[in-house]
Amino acid sequence: MARYITFTNQKGGVGKTTSVLNIGAALASKGYRVLLIDLDPQGNLTQSFMTEMPSDTIFTILMKECSLEDVLFQVKENLLLIPCSSKFANFERQFAADADSQYILTDLLEDIEKAYPDQLDFIIFDTPPALGLITLNALVACREVFVPMNSQEFSLTGLEAVVDVVSRVQKRANPKLNMKGIFFTQHNPRKYISRNMADTLAANFPGLLLQTYIRKNVALEESPSLRQDVFLYAPESNGASDYEKLTNEILKA
Repeated sequence: MARYITFTNQKGGVGKTTSVLNIGAALASKGYRVLLIDLDPQGNLTQSFMTEMPSDTIFTILMKECSLEDVLFQVKENLLLIPCSSKFANFERQFAADADSQYILTDLLEDIEKAYPDQLDFIIFDTPPALGLITLNALVACREVFVPMNSQEFSLTGLEAVVDVVSRVQKRANPKLNMKGIFFTQHNPRKYISRNMADTLAANFPGLLLQTYIRKNVALEESPSLRQDVFLYAPESNGASDYEKLTNEILKA
């Protein structure tokens, strides 16, 4: 059975899309069959793979304006993508009045599993930096949550909001949902604030802070603009090394 994973944080700029991009690529390189689903109307994950926005995206498939075959794009060996565009910003307006609005993505995953039984090992959601209906759908549909975050002031407040939402979804809509891990991006353990944040998380969220952290690395900033993951762009970089270690830790989680 495929692992359904959501990467989320209500704060922007925490390396969420970078993490989905490179963890997905690392899993694919290990032979796992991976589907990435871009749920962020900014479409940054999509733009990391595609030079032009396709006409069929997550929005058109949910609107039943295309088939699954139209919206599944192979972007690398073992790696598929359902892209997203700015039109997806209309998701909440389109579906908010639906009595089953929180199960829209759950229905899509059921359709994918029926069409491609036992053909995927991972389905990974990249969510927008907000805890709205889009992110709620991802949490209801998935089984695992990982939270990337920066060791900066006010980061803890954003994390607490995510933990609260995950807890409520777990109780009311998806008892299979589990918070599997928190990890730092753009991290410098030599800084006092970074060490202090790590100590605080370890104390307040025991067992959730992953051992691997992602160091600030130029290659991670440059590679998406060239439509490449960090392993293709700079395989010897700290960014590649860190995401390889993080992926291995997630595999064991």
